[in-house]
Amino acid sequence: MRSKIFLALLLLTPLLVLLVSTLSFQSGYSPKYTKNNGIFFNEYFDTTGLSLIDGQENLKFEDGKWLFATYASADAELEDALYLMRQLNVALNRDINKLKRAVVIQDMKILEDQLIDYPRTQAIIDAEGRLYKKLLDAGNESFFLEQKIFIIDPYGRAVMFFPVSMDPKLILKDLKVLI
Repeated sequence: MRSKIFLALLLLTPLLVLLVSTLSFQSGYSPKYTKNNGIFFNEYFDTTGLSLIDGQENLKFEDGKWLFATYASADAELEDALYLMRQLNVALNRDINKLKRAVVIQDMKILEDQLIDYPRTQAIIDAEGRLYKKLLDAGNESFFLEQKIFIIDPYGRAVMFFPVSMDPKLILKDLKVLI
């Protein structure tokens, strides 16, 4: 009799843990402090419907890769962001193929000379400025005061961002956890 109760308790424990965790997640409970070094967007947003153009067609997220991107402005910090993205991509080592680098621009004239030194970096055109507006809404009003690098998951949802001035080791730590 005693072993049957013990066996039933042993079998029900994982179900109880699953039930409690699901209920706490659905009720909105989350820890106050996280171990992430990057900054999560206030709310995730979908980038698949923003008319972003990669080459000649709309940007697609069918390859299962994370998008590591920066939004180009006329600043000198763009060069720093491109360099940092390349170095972090190389530092990922075996996970290098899970991530693709991109620069989002509104006008191709800004990048004509800068992408020569960064051969595996895609240029994504945001002609209507929809991503720009989404980044402002999801980040905050000071989002574009400093150059940022942001992460988009394989499903097209913008997840988090990092200021270019952040320590690259901290960014790399977050990237290894994410991908």
